[in-house]
Amino acid sequence: MIVKKRVVKYLANELFLELEDLENEDNKNLLSPNKYDFSELTQIYPEANIKVEREQYPIFQLKRKYDREQIILDPDFQREEVWDNRQKSELIESVLMGIPLPIFYLNETKDGQLVVVDGRQRLTTFFSFLNNDFKLTKLRILPYLNGQFFEDLDEMLQANLEDFQLIAQVIKPPTPDRIKFDIFDRVNRGGTPLNNQEMRNALYQGRSTKLLDRISKSKIFKKVTCNSINSTRMKDKYLILRTISFYLWKKGQLLDANGVQIEYKKDIDEFLGLAMEFLNSLNDSSIEQLESIFYKTMENNYIIFGEESFRRLSDGDRKKPINMILFESFGYLFTHFESEVCQSHRVLIRRMCDRLLQKQELNRLLTLDRGRGIVIPEVFKLFESLKEEIQHAIKN
Repeated sequence: MIVKKRVVKYLANELFLELEDLENEDNKNLLSPNKYDFSELTQIYPEANIKVEREQYPIFQLKRKYDREQIILDPDFQREEVWDNRQKSELIESVLMGIPLPIFYLNETKDGQLVVVDGRQRLTTFFSFLNNDFKLTKLRILPYLNGQFFEDLDEMLQANLEDFQLIAQVIKPPTPDRIKFDIFDRVNRGGTPLNNQEMRNALYQGRSTKLLDRISKSKIFKKVTCNSINSTRMKDKYLILRTISFYLWKKGQLLDANGVQIEYKKDIDEFLGLAMEFLNSLNDSSIEQLESIFYKTMENNYIIFGEESFRRLSDGDRKKPINMILFESFGYLFTHFESEVCQSHRVLIRRMCDRLLQKQELNRLLTLDRGRGIVIPEVFKLFESLKEEIQHAIKN
């Protein structure tokens, strides 16, 4: 029951930007990463296809995979502090002494790459030492090795280090994203709770993540949002991804690997995962075109609303916060108009948009959703009607 409550609570936080960030108070009551029982998942998700396998890798094998770019070692959701030389040296010393290490957690992508879910610092240390990037310091049990690089160790110690077996739990396809998110959340609970976009950003690295990164740093995005979206937790990238995904969905351009149009089934995490897969499959030209469309709609929104873009109408002097659903809805709406049209008909368009924002039906939907993603089709119907009304008014 704790897991289900946390998921609902976190999704509400993630989707509805008008909520404050919520503290997670359940961490101390949950299993530690090295005692995680994956059989629990089959009870929580009885109908899901879950595939988690226990694997053993010698350090040199993982190093070889890393050199061949078969391991993603630095996904953005890993926010650990960088270890100093003493910590790195102690890890190497532990291995040379044969001390068992905590379990590693990896996610295997459809392409066979391994994303490090838990254990990045340890793997970084191993690979760095094998590359002679640092020397051992402040060792207490094997002090005679202080000052030595990997190449300085005798051959037996080198072999002991390279052959040391690391135990990993590997999450494999076709395990659904929502279950991966659950696992990632549990094994990374030592610090700030992860959100789904941080996890998603690690799972789907490629053209999609690079696109989200560029847009989130763009001047127009920062301008139209008044720098109010928290970038440290990827709220900005989540906002951008949703807007692009729903635009492609409404245009009938969002396709799966078989070329079949993807439908929104009101499961936002599954939908966004499929959208990132689709974006990764596009060529550079298509990505550039999509990026241009996004910048265009941001410019148009700023022309019409200025610093009040994507916000509910204010009932006083205080400006309302940006609303997620309004962002993606107005983001979709203004892809249909050129900047010159928005400039010349700004007053008319603003008046018609404000009329919709005042409607009880829209405000009911905005209040009802609260992170469940259930009102998206209904909201987009209202904005489709608004689009047609604006186009008709401009012609006349």
